[in-house]
Amino acid sequence: MLAPLLLIAFAAMLLAFLARQLRRPSGWFGRRVMASLLNKGNRALLDAVLDVAAPTPGARVVDVGFGGGYTLERLAPLVSPERVVGVEVSETMISTVRERSGDSYDLHLADAAALPFPEASFDLVLTVNTIYFWPDPARVLAETKRVLKPGGRLILGYRSGAILRMNPVTWFGFRLYGDARVGRMLEEAGFTAEIRAPRLEERIAIGTKA
Repeated sequence: MLAPLLLIAFAAMLLAFLARQLRRPSGWFGRRVMASLLNKGNRALLDAVLDVAAPTPGARVVDVGFGGGYTLERLAPLVSPERVVGVEVSETMISTVRERSGDSYDLHLADAAALPFPEASFDLVLTVNTIYFWPDPARVLAETKRVLKPGGRLILGYRSGAILRMNPVTWFGFRLYGDARVGRMLEEAGFTAEIRAPRLEERIAIGTKA
C-alpha cells in the first residue's frame, strides 16, 4: 500500500514543480528546459497572436510575459526601427534572452499588474498564456488599458479552460477561463471585446481601447 501512495505523492510533487516553473521559470531548469519548452510548446498560439496583431513598422509593442523570447524575435523586424519591449516576472527568462540576444530588446523585470511605463505608451500589448497566473485580472487589465494609446489593442492568447482542465499540471495554481468570462472581463475593464478560436483549444481575445 505504501508504494502506490509514494508514487502518487511523487507525481503530485512533480506536477506542482512544473506548474511553478510555468508560472515563473527559475534556476537551471528554467534556463535549460523551460525557455525552449515555452517557445516550442506555445509556437502555434504565438504565431496566431502575431498574425492577429499584424504590427507595422514603427509600432510600439510590448510583450508581457515573453517567456523564452520567441515573440520578441519575430516582432523585432516587424516593428523596426522601433525597439521591441518585453516584460517578465522571471529574472531567469530575462537573463536567458539577454544571453542569446544581447541588448536587442528593451526588457523589464515587472509584474503585469504594475507595468513600468507612462500612460498611452503602446499601440499593442501582447500576452500569451499568462492569464492563468494573474491574482487580480481586473488590475492587470486596468494597467494594460492605462499603457495603451487610444485605439490601441490588447491581444491576449490563452487556451480553453475546458480543455486545460484535463491536464493535471493545471490543478496546481492555474486559474482557468471560458470565452464568455474573458470577454466579460475585457468589457468590464473598458475594452471592446472579440474572441477568436484559431484552433480547437486555442483562443485569442482582442480588446480595443476606446
